[in-house]
Amino acid sequence: MGEWLQSLLPWGTEAIVWVQSFSPPWLEAIFQFFTYLGYEQFYLILLPFVYWCLDRRIGVGLGYLAMGSAWLNSLVKYAFRLPRPTDPRIRVPLPETSPSFPSGHAQNAVANWGYLAGRFRNRLFQVVAIVVIVGIGLSRIVLGVHFPQDVIGGWLIGLVLLLVFCRAEPKVSRWIGSQSTAVQLALAVGVPLLFLFLHPADNAGLYPAEGALTPMSALAGMGLGLVMERRWLRFRVDGVWWRRGLRFLVGLLVTGIVYAGPKLISPAEMACGLEAAVRVARYLLLGWVVTFLCPWLFVELRLAGREER
Repeated sequence: MGEWLQSLLPWGTEAIVWVQSFSPPWLEAIFQFFTYLGYEQFYLILLPFVYWCLDRRIGVGLGYLAMGSAWLNSLVKYAFRLPRPTDPRIRVPLPETSPSFPSGHAQNAVANWGYLAGRFRNRLFQVVAIVVIVGIGLSRIVLGVHFPQDVIGGWLIGLVLLLVFCRAEPKVSRWIGSQSTAVQLALAVGVPLLFLFLHPADNAGLYPAEGALTPMSALAGMGLGLVMERRWLRFRVDGVWWRRGLRFLVGLLVTGIVYAGPKLISPAEMACGLEAAVRVARYLLLGWVVTFLCPWLFVELRLAGREER
């Protein structure tokens, strides 16, 4: 399959050149907005919002699916290691350095927005989700960072992952819920760390690769926080709109400090091993803050209630 994908690169290049030939600046600006909806920073807003303010269970499912999709996308990228578009005729306002196939933006959009559309079952939201999925995918071609086959492949992989996850989620959730707290903690941290080391090295030979470090570290912290939250807190997401809004603003402030703080105080140049350790600690802490520390603050500040056991 790798050779077949490689043979499609000339066709994909011409397709991008053709699309960009009638893409005015205002259209590129619109697609830059869509491509932003696929960045890590946007998901750092979307996932906590669902978990803190809309539906805790859906937020948990979305978190596991999003982190799993990011890991899988990076795994497939480094399995094929296909180059990004490099033709001088192609404009690339937002360059990328990871391998090209499949598009992570396209894959994650199908998985994450498809999951939300299926869980909330609101007709208007489902239309919005379709527009976002298509817009994010097309933006990668218009902005010259992916070939059309990368986007199509990302959509297909995201769809398969979404179907498998939705089918397995209820059974896995019930089984994990029946285990002791110690087993839940071991699974919450141990499984993501196992997947972290199953990922191959990146193009620079760094192991574990960043594409595994980031989502699996966040997932380990998230799982740890979820077990602690269910064991000792059990916050509720219901309430009037202004209390939910304050909850979101407080949580976003705390999360933003945890997310940006280590980057501001860390040295610009670090050894690979030290940089990997810092990244693991940073994202593990981030996942724990989102799933446990922020809900604890909400309860203490009377911005959220607690469930009856």
